[in-house]
Amino acid sequence: MGARDVRVRARGPDDLDRRLIRGLARLHDEAMAAGMALGATSTTDLEELHGTALADGARVVLVAERDGEEVVGMAHLVPSAAANAPHRAEVQRVAVAASARGTGVGRQLMEAIEEAALERDLSLLWLTTHDSSDACAFYEAVGYTKLGVMPEYSLRPDGTLSPGAFYYKVLRGSR
Repeated sequence: MGARDVRVRARGPDDLDRRLIRGLARLHDEAMAAGMALGATSTTDLEELHGTALADGARVVLVAERDGEEVVGMAHLVPSAAANAPHRAEVQRVAVAASARGTGVGRQLMEAIEEAALERDLSLLWLTTHDSSDACAFYEAVGYTKLGVMPEYSLRPDGTLSPGAFYYKVLRGSR
């Protein structure tokens, strides 16, 4: 399977079907089993979390699907609510299924995040991830700059505190 076999598209309030929500929850659960929390803990109801995210009209939920059925990736774009920061957004919950890693799906998702940001006149993207994870090398490979590391930033799925690596990317071509 390559990125050509996968379609990335924005999903939202009109897409609150059980199949999609379960697919997103399964992908999130897989990420958690690999040690990546993506904003959740072991007690989080992942179906509820993703249903709420899809229902949030301000959030852009990008979903990578194989054959229009199987969820193999996701990434969220959350514009800032701060009055002095209408130009920035946080990238959240980036995940690619183990079966799709190394095929370009992650890059395809990040390109779609940037396109969605530019369409919304957003010029600064930022994100966090667990420091020293494979995700750090990925974000650097797609052009994000590491700003620094905050100790004991968030809980990993096993409940241990983990340092958080902060990244940003200034988008060129913003309106």
